[in-house]
Parts: sequence; structure tokens; C-alpha cells
Amino acid sequence: MKANLILLIFLSINIFGQKSILISSGQMSKSKIVKINSIDFDLVLKNRDTIYLATTDSRFIIKEGLNVGKKISELPSEIKQNLTKEIGWGYFYNLPSGWSIAFCEGKSCTENYPTENSKIKWIFKRKSN
Repeated sequence: MKANLILLIFLSINIFGQKSILISSGQMSKSKIVKINSIDFDLVLKNRDTIYLATTDSRFIIKEGLNVGKKISELPSEIKQNLTKEIGWGYFYNLPSGWSIAFCEGKSCTENYPTENSKIKWIFKRKSN
């Protein structure tokens, strides 16, 4: 329980003007907020290469017509049945457009599988190592 609380505190923290975010279950990275078409995104760079870009803004709609806040009940069964669990980080699904949708369930974000009432919490692109 205590570890879960600490994990949630570190999902996104701001220390001395430097924001850090959890970009995977085991990687905390420094990020900055950038605006793209008036929408805030968290951007993580490594050697001037984008390794993570994410938003929680429901105004951002990806090619597949999905946005933050859309219920899982509105998604195709292929997505609903094939979410990937990343312990302590969330459930996600990689889409053909290159974007991924993510769900956070419970205190650990992976406490239980998303239900029909669960909503997309963030949309992201993440470069694999």
C-alpha cells in the first residue's frame, strides 16, 4: 500500500522547476511541457531525440478518432481484449497511427483490468530502447 502511494506521488513531480514523469514502469525522466496546436504535451528528449510524448487533453484526437475521456465500452473489442499491462504504470494499447492509449486503474494504475466504464487517461508515443 505504501509503495503504491509513493509510486503515485512520483508519476509526475516538479522539483525546482524540473518536471519528472514516469514514462514506463521503471523509468522516471525529466520532461518539459510543449504546446502543439494549443494542446499541452509532456515531452521527454534523449540526445535531442523524442523518446516520449504524451497528453491528457481531451481536445487531442488521434487518427483513429480516439481521445482522452472516451470510455472503453466505445472501443472495438480488439482493443478492449488486448490491452498490455505494465505493472505500476498502466494498461495500454498500441494503435496503427503510432499513438497508444492508456488506462490507469486503482492506486497502482494496474490494480485491476479496465472495466466498461474505464476511460482513456492519456495518449502517448514512446520510443522503445
